[in-house]
Amino acid sequence: MLNGNKMDRMSHDVIIVGGGPSGLNAARFLAQEGLSVGVLEKKKEIGNHIICTGIVGQKAFQEFDLLKDSIRTEINKVKMMSPFSSCLTYEHPFPFAYAVDRERFDRYLGRSAQSQGAEIRLENEVVDISTNQDFVEVAAVERGEKQVRYRAHVAVIATGINYRLHKKLGLGCPRQFLNGVQAELDINGVECTHVFLGRDVAAGAFAWLVPIKNESIRIGLMTDKNPEEQFLRLIKKLYPEKVLDLDKSRIQFKAIAQGLVSGTYGDRVLAVGEAAGQVKTTTGGGIYFGLLCSEIATRVLMKGFKKGSFSTPLLAEYEKLWKKAIQKEIQIGYYARKICSKMSDKQIEKMFQIALSDGVIPLIREKGNFDLHSELILILLRRMPFRQFMKEKIGNAGSVKET
Repeated sequence: MLNGNKMDRMSHDVIIVGGGPSGLNAARFLAQEGLSVGVLEKKKEIGNHIICTGIVGQKAFQEFDLLKDSIRTEINKVKMMSPFSSCLTYEHPFPFAYAVDRERFDRYLGRSAQSQGAEIRLENEVVDISTNQDFVEVAAVERGEKQVRYRAHVAVIATGINYRLHKKLGLGCPRQFLNGVQAELDINGVECTHVFLGRDVAAGAFAWLVPIKNESIRIGLMTDKNPEEQFLRLIKKLYPEKVLDLDKSRIQFKAIAQGLVSGTYGDRVLAVGEAAGQVKTTTGGGIYFGLLCSEIATRVLMKGFKKGSFSTPLLAEYEKLWKKAIQKEIQIGYYARKICSKMSDKQIEKMFQIALSDGVIPLIREKGNFDLHSELILILLRRMPFRQFMKEKIGNAGSVKET
């Protein structure tokens, strides 16, 4: 039991800690099954102050019945730029992804959860949690003043990159992170999404530029070191006139989980989304994986309610199922990014030249999947020019195996 005085008591079947896409989607599915669901969100409003490029694959909108009114830009063309300005252009016959307004996107998920009967309690910051044989108990501070205690059969941890509760619950955490940085600038007339590679551009990963309608751009990068320094250098290179008047308060920073996480369940608790490391290791995106795994969590929890048990052995099925769905994506993406992070700028340029001369674009069009990258990565690594290049310059690409 948690200690504390003057606490109210409220009961739910499920308590969800965190009101981002993963938590709200779980709330929607669970409430739809007729359960009493409470969502605790520390912010004043769903969708406030989110640090995210907001690119969501077209497939996600179909699978999860998402609101298309949140779309700000359709993406069907991408230009990849090498350190020496070589350009690899991919254009799809129809939009394969969208840049969304995350505030509107998240609030739609919140309204959907509420329409099914879920209760969302804002300005409720969870400060403690405990489990016992019969229930989970959560202590929250409401509006910075009142302490409230919630009790439920089971809890879903959807706290994003905040892992403060994990240690108390014995849950696993990501061990590695990249540094993400982004800003939205008032620049119009950019033709399409751009991706930039190079050690001076974004050491260890890549940079991006996403036009938002014809009004502004989202520009940012992932890196394993010095994110602000590299970001300012990128702005200076692409838009030198913006450097002096760049409002640094508009620059957003975020840690991005990398690698497979184990221990995403315990007695009467599950973790979903970024809280479970369910993040694409190639791009750092977490929305699709989080939505997918929240649906898996719902299926497992419903089995628990039918059996009247939420023990660790029963909830272990959740981790088994979500890893079956995306473990290969996380691991192969991680290895591929690590290999690329070791390349010099000259080696990256050579890879571009191979791609430009080896019919890669038709292959991407045929095999590419915005949300699932492993099949395309493995096919590319099996192609002789790429395979030979990896062996000569980076090491044996055969270390990237199907799992």
